Amino acid sequence: MALPSFFQQPKHRQFNVKPRYYDPEKERIEELKKRYDPSVSEDEKLEAAKARIRESFQRDPKKAKGTLSTKRLLIYLAVLALLLLWILS
Repeated sequence: MALPSFFQQPKHRQFNVKPRYYDPEKERIEELKKRYDPSVSEDEKLEAAKARIRESFQRDPKKAKGTLSTKRLLIYLAVLALLLLWILS
């Protein structure tokens, strides 16, 4: 038995949220199934291969950029060390 109150208590809200999970192994298996599916035409396979090649070329500049910034940092440190040696001597 509830006591009467002057303030109305808010009702709880219900949310229908489905949790989403990322499974890289499942993604890889789905990609392999698509790649080797016999119902896919040769044109679609060719386009998929072109897309994979294009994607692999697009990833390489990121790696090159990382090595370039590392080399640049080493050059800056070497110049700074030479300047300090020149100033202190």
